[in-house]
Amino acid sequence: MTGLLQAALRQNRDKYVRLLQQLVRIDTRVIGHGIEGGRELEGQRFLAQQIEAAGGTAEFREVTEEKIQQGIGKYGEGNPGHNYTSRPNLLGTFRGTGGGRSLLFNGHVDTMPYGDRSLWSFDPFSGAEVGGVIQGLGATDMKGGLMAALAAIDLVQSAGLKLKGDVYFQSVIDEEGGGNGTLAFVVDGFAADAAVVCEPTDLHLQIGHMGFIFYKFSVLGRAIHSGRKWEGENAIAYALKLIARLYEVEHKWLLTYKHPLLPAPTLNVGEIHGGDAGSTVPASCEFKICVHYYPGLAKDVIESDIMAAVRSLEAAEPWLRENPIKVECYQEGKPYEISREHPLVKTAASILPEGKTITASPAGNDARLLQNIAGIPTIVLGPGKPEQAHSIDESIPVEDYLTAIYIYANLLVKWCGVELHTGGCNDEKGLVGR
Repeated sequence: MTGLLQAALRQNRDKYVRLLQQLVRIDTRVIGHGIEGGRELEGQRFLAQQIEAAGGTAEFREVTEEKIQQGIGKYGEGNPGHNYTSRPNLLGTFRGTGGGRSLLFNGHVDTMPYGDRSLWSFDPFSGAEVGGVIQGLGATDMKGGLMAALAAIDLVQSAGLKLKGDVYFQSVIDEEGGGNGTLAFVVDGFAADAAVVCEPTDLHLQIGHMGFIFYKFSVLGRAIHSGRKWEGENAIAYALKLIARLYEVEHKWLLTYKHPLLPAPTLNVGEIHGGDAGSTVPASCEFKICVHYYPGLAKDVIESDIMAAVRSLEAAEPWLRENPIKVECYQEGKPYEISREHPLVKTAASILPEGKTITASPAGNDARLLQNIAGIPTIVLGPGKPEQAHSIDESIPVEDYLTAIYIYANLLVKWCGVELHTGGCNDEKGLVGR
């Protein structure tokens, strides 16, 4: 089987590279983290064309606020108030001959904005192959993985193999807005025997990721001219005292909690706003943090430690006893983990390239939604280095992309089962360029 796949990959190499270049050249940026919308539609249409050219059926599915509200209400996942105009999810279905296990490939077509164009040394939508890499926004995060999955389905066909199990391909929107695209599929009741989230892992096999919680702290002060500051109450000063106590909590976590693949819980102060002028004691201050915590550690433990820091400061400050700090959890995603002993993990581990290992991610992704809510055993595996995500001059090595295609194709063969048939499918159909 591997010989057939290797030969077919050599034959189709240029076509697969060209298809990724075309996808990178399509602007699929999310706008305002999805709240203001996104430009995914043209990318979805291009991928739908490829699905149908490879013999699958392509179906656009609407993402709606109603579905996200269901996710929030039933599962505690989802980000409300996003604009979904002309931003459909895409589902590709490739029916097997029967008797095999199904496999889902999941990836997001949206990218973050490119930021300051002057900082890029090339066009963010270049798609050029230069020095063994494909350049452009989203090349790693995560059009490389998305296109590799679709190319792998084509590769199996080109090798003259028919899969017994069904294969599904989800190209989702709004992942950069928090995962609403995949959540919409989950709320719709989508099911499969196993799933691969094609996020960039540098071709390491990830079997878990940390959860995340965003908190906003609002601190009240009392304004007065700074010349008489002792008669006021400085909200920024109180906020800084709370931040110091929160970092003491993080230090305690570092000494207390251990996980075999992931770091101890972390806490980052990412935003702070307060005051009106240097000559005025600030009447208010607001800051936001993001906490990451590993699977198996309850959110209640994290939240209890954070609130203990808040209450201890309030107890020490008479003003805060009368004017308590307001704490709001405004976004979260739960952690995820799959056992090393699961057949999906063992199958994927058996086909990893030399030097690639089983790992886990300190950042979250859509694997949590597929496994925790839909109950689909899920791994995370894809081409590209994670540090390339959201970076200036983003690119992906061509060989990593091609290796991912080969890995995915082998996983399809081993997981779904195959039947030999005469002739390659590319005689009649297959992925097409334009």
